[in-house]
Amino acid sequence: MNDVVELTAELIAARSPNPPGDERAAAEVAAAALLVPPRVIARAPERPNLLATLDFGPGGRHLVLCGHLDTKPVGGAHWQTDPFTATLDGDRLYGLGATDMKGAVAAMICAAERLDLPAGRLSLLLVADEENGAAYGARHVASELAADAIVIGEPCGRETDFDRLPLVSRGIARWRAVARGEQGHSSLAEGPANAGVAAARAVVALADGPPLDAPPNPHGLEGWALTLNPALRYEGGVGYGVLPAEVAALCEVRLLPGTDRAGLTAALTDRLDGAELEWDEVDWLEGTAVDPGDPVAVAVRRSAARVLGAAPPDSVFPGTTDATWLAGVAPTLPAWGPGLLRRAHAADEWVSVGALRTAVDLYADLAREFCAG
Repeated sequence: MNDVVELTAELIAARSPNPPGDERAAAEVAAAALLVPPRVIARAPERPNLLATLDFGPGGRHLVLCGHLDTKPVGGAHWQTDPFTATLDGDRLYGLGATDMKGAVAAMICAAERLDLPAGRLSLLLVADEENGAAYGARHVASELAADAIVIGEPCGRETDFDRLPLVSRGIARWRAVARGEQGHSSLAEGPANAGVAAARAVVALADGPPLDAPPNPHGLEGWALTLNPALRYEGGVGYGVLPAEVAALCEVRLLPGTDRAGLTAALTDRLDGAELEWDEVDWLEGTAVDPGDPVAVAVRRSAARVLGAAPPDSVFPGTTDATWLAGVAPTLPAWGPGLLRRAHAADEWVSVGALRTAVDLYADLAREFCAG
C-alpha cells in the first residue's frame, strides 16, 4: 500500500507549475499509485486528467473525490528549502503543492486502497489546469462525468486543519482598470497627462472604497463577503523618458453565488476615477453552494464527527475552485482537504504530516458513509 507522506513527496518532485502548464509528470506518479488503471481525458497531450473508478456493486451512491495536479509557479517567493524537493521537518512537510493540493491527492489515493464496500462507486478525478482557468482541466472534463456528489480536496483549514466545512466556493471576476493618456517626452512639463499616475489614482480609489454589497446570505454562513483585490499586477508603458499612453492594473473580485454582474460592474466603474473597466478573457467564474442539508454535507459531518471528534462549522471557502465547473454535474463541496489556505501560493508551503494521515481516514470514512448510503 502507498504511504501518504511518501506519495505526497513523489508528487511534489513531479513538477507541474501552471503556467506554463504541463501535468504529465505528476499524472504519471498518480497513475502508478492508483489501484485501477485510470482513464485519461486530455484536451492536449501535456495536460492529462485522470479518472479512476472503483465499482463496489449495485446500489449505493457514486462519490467523486477531486484534486488538481498543477500548482502555481514559484514566482517571486523566496524559499528556504527547494520547492521541488519534499523536506520533512518534524510534523511539517515542505514543498510546492504540499498544501495546494498534492497532499490531498495522495490522501485520496491512499484512502481508496482501504475500501471494500458493499455497494456504490468511488471515483478519483485528478485534473489539470485548476490554477489557470481550467480550460484543460475540470472545465473540459465536466461533460464526461456523472456522480451523486463531488468533494474537492482544497485545504479547508482556517486556523487549524479541518476547522471549517466550506459549503460555498467563491467565484471570481477578473478585469483591468485601464488609464489612458498620450505618449510623450517625459522631460516636458507641459507634456500630456501621465497614464501611470491616473492608474494609481484609480487603484487607490478602489482600495479605499467601502465594502462591496454582497447578495443575501441564505444560511447565515461565516465568511459571506465580496473581496476586492486591486493592483495584482501593472502593465503598460515604455520606460524611462517616455510618458505612457496606457497603464493597466489587474484586479479581481471574489464573488458569491447570486452576485449580480451588472450591479457589480456599475459599483466598480463608479470608483475608477476616470479609468476604464476592461474584462479579462476569463472574466467571470460563478460561485457555487451546497445546501447544508444535502446528503454529501450530512455525510461529511457524520464522518468528521467520527474521525475528528466533532463536525466543524459550515462556512464559505475564500477562494475559487473547480466547483465552478463541476457543480453542474452534482452537488460539489469546494474544499475538504488537509492544510491551511494561507500557506498556498506562498514561500515555504507546508502541510502537517498528521493532517495528511487524518485526511486518509476522513476520505475513507466519507466513502463508507456516502457510497453505501
